[in-house]
Amino acid sequence: MKSKIKIPKIVKKDFPYSFYLAHWIDTNSTCTWENLKTIKNYKPSICISTGWLVSTNNNSHTFVSDVSFNDDGTVDDCGNTTTIPSVNIIKLTKIRI
Repeated sequence: MKSKIKIPKIVKKDFPYSFYLAHWIDTNSTCTWENLKTIKNYKPSICISTGWLVSTNNNSHTFVSDVSFNDDGTVDDCGNTTTIPSVNIIKLTKIRI
């Protein structure tokens, strides 16, 4: 028999953050030996991350992708955090959820 689990609703006053799709540029590196022609063709990586934007301090954007809840429905912990230097962000798209 399957038990019913109550799915908590995120309350804005407890978790006032918006959800975003972030396109950003990251470094690309390798620790292997490569010929110079190959190395000259390396390019930065274009990345996509999603999450709630919880901070824009210190010239960076910090996102969390996972949120856990207490029994009373309040936010407990957050996981899968990504902090991206603001200059590396190409595009931010706010996603309504």
